[in-house]
Amino acid sequence: MDGAAYLVSLDLSSTNVLVVGGGKVAARKIKGLPADLLSLKVVAPEVISDITAFLSEASWDFTLFHRRFDAQDLNCCDLVFAATSDTAVNLEVSRLAMERGILVNNVSDSAASTFSNLAVVNKGGLSVGVSSNPKVPGFSMAIGKLIEEMLPADIDRLLVLAAEVRSKALSSGHSPDGLDWLKVFNSRVFEYIRQGEWSQAEESLDECHL
Repeated sequence: MDGAAYLVSLDLSSTNVLVVGGGKVAARKIKGLPADLLSLKVVAPEVISDITAFLSEASWDFTLFHRRFDAQDLNCCDLVFAATSDTAVNLEVSRLAMERGILVNNVSDSAASTFSNLAVVNKGGLSVGVSSNPKVPGFSMAIGKLIEEMLPADIDRLLVLAAEVRSKALSSGHSPDGLDWLKVFNSRVFEYIRQGEWSQAEESLDECHL
């Protein structure tokens, strides 16, 4: 997967995921999957305890096979992680997945992948994804940490308030314009939120409509 990335957010609630690999990288991929995943299949001759412990507490429908990858493992799969420490195995997994039109992430070769994972920052009700050159590992994560530190601590309360203001406008028959968010961040709204002065915070938001 070369060139500029086209960033999307996937709903995996109806997705069957296959992870080929049982080491630390595979563990990281598994832990990054959403809680509403439909099903997960893990295939690897050896699986570290970190993975088995995590799966034992997961709410997913999952199966764990202690063996080498077989092409039949791709049956009924919608998304695949080729996450072994063997580049040849990863390439074989990604090649077969691509032939079937299955989304695949090859952890050892971004060019042999059809998608890559973003470094995700979650703060309050906000999620921010960061993507960078896959040949420079760790950079996206570092940038993500910088973004997390920059985000206001009360960002979740601001989002709740903005939703309430919009809902009130719609219920009264108005069609509210969008907010000038740069103006919002430069207003006193966060100060009002921290002080619990919700009416002033709401008025401050109203002044920031486009």
